[in-house]
Amino acid sequence: MLHRIQRKRAMTAGAVGVLFLAQLVISSSSAAAGESEVTPPPLSQDRIEKHLTRFERIADAHGGDRASGTQGYAESVDYTEKLLKKAGYSTQRQQFPFRYTRTLEEKLVLRDGSTPGVVVSGYSQSTPRGGLTARPTAVGGDTERRQGCRAGAYDGVPAGGRIALVDAGGCSMDDKQRVAADAGAAAVIVANTGPGELHTWLADPEAARIPIGGVTQETGRLLAAEARAGRTVQLTLRSLTERRTTENLIAVSPRGNPEHTVVSGAHLDSVPEGPGINDNGVAAAVLLESALAAAKDHGTRAEDNRLVFGFWGAEEFGLLGSQHYVDSLTQEERERTGLYLNLEMIGSPNYGLFTLDSKATDPVTGQRPAPGSDEIERELTDAFAAQGRTSLPGPADGRSDYVAFLGAGIPTGGLYGGSFEAKTPEQAALWGGTAGRPYDPCYHLTCDRTAQYSREAATLHGQAFQTVLTHYSRHRLGEAAAHHG
Repeated sequence: MLHRIQRKRAMTAGAVGVLFLAQLVISSSSAAAGESEVTPPPLSQDRIEKHLTRFERIADAHGGDRASGTQGYAESVDYTEKLLKKAGYSTQRQQFPFRYTRTLEEKLVLRDGSTPGVVVSGYSQSTPRGGLTARPTAVGGDTERRQGCRAGAYDGVPAGGRIALVDAGGCSMDDKQRVAADAGAAAVIVANTGPGELHTWLADPEAARIPIGGVTQETGRLLAAEARAGRTVQLTLRSLTERRTTENLIAVSPRGNPEHTVVSGAHLDSVPEGPGINDNGVAAAVLLESALAAAKDHGTRAEDNRLVFGFWGAEEFGLLGSQHYVDSLTQEERERTGLYLNLEMIGSPNYGLFTLDSKATDPVTGQRPAPGSDEIERELTDAFAAQGRTSLPGPADGRSDYVAFLGAGIPTGGLYGGSFEAKTPEQAALWGGTAGRPYDPCYHLTCDRTAQYSREAATLHGQAFQTVLTHYSRHRLGEAAAHHG
């Protein structure tokens, strides 16, 4: 995921494990009144595990990752495409250029020698080798001013040659580092205003002027104390950025009505820092296995819609693959796209069960999901309820591949298990797990491996996705009204 749910809890972890080991055979909860129950093709736990093991072995053989623009990603595409072609899908590789970046070094040292964490923003400028030693200066005032989004925020602030400290929110990282640079700052650190680490990117790599990174709320408080005491800190933020080429893998069902297309997608790439099993191998494996299962009988009914499965590249570098796909669609193809279903990090160890919030405004585009997105969210919520679980609307924070479809006005829904954010006590009471801990403590790290992901989370999300995909494979938006009436 770019660095970016339930009603009643009745099924026990043991029951979920048995269900997963026995294969997922999910019955649609959304069959219209009078229609016989639809049973999706089973998802094999053994095959899902096989896909994940293969992704991990590919990463291990190629420097520990499957990032776009690397051999690890290329072999992930080869493996996935071979299986899809064998199942009868027509496949297409969409190549596109992008700016590859990976972290070389990130370190923050306070005067007392302590080293609280710092995360370099994607596409950030680098500090000199050996780091930058300077005094931090905190931008104070009201909430808006502390965010450092406008030049006036630095009025009276001694920023020249210092490390500016601002709060998250209010504007993009591009704007924060531009305004800080204009004020003469040597670097800028953005402190989270909620629990957890702060993983950020510059939207425009060309806009990078000074080093920028994110820290936790607590580290922000420590830096503010250093600023008040007039003490210096040492900041090292170094990364490699260069132009490379990558690709999407698109699979189209051989049958189904092309006048109404259902697109499902998950990014196939990892970050350069790890093998990316939960982020986003589990989602890609579930998507792949769903496609293979659908190939067995999809298109044998007159009402079947055309299915498209997108395995996106360069999500971790700015949601680039899904945006390239949407940009490549003709107006006619966009109009034929009935909806998009997104899968993101659905195997988080300390998982949540989130659906894309159809009522939220996306912070990047300023848009809300298109009409019909509320129906998709309701179908996903009902699919969790059918498993005895309650789902919650998840953050529409612009950090996953649904953004391109939302921007194109295509009805959109999705599933998300959580990443670096901390689970709340209320969520722990609802889903289990540990409050105050990240949903995925291995997010964007080398430990994001098969041994860490939650099979229970993958089962619950996989069931919900398979149920809703099967429903929309033969129904259009609006045809579920009778079911919910």
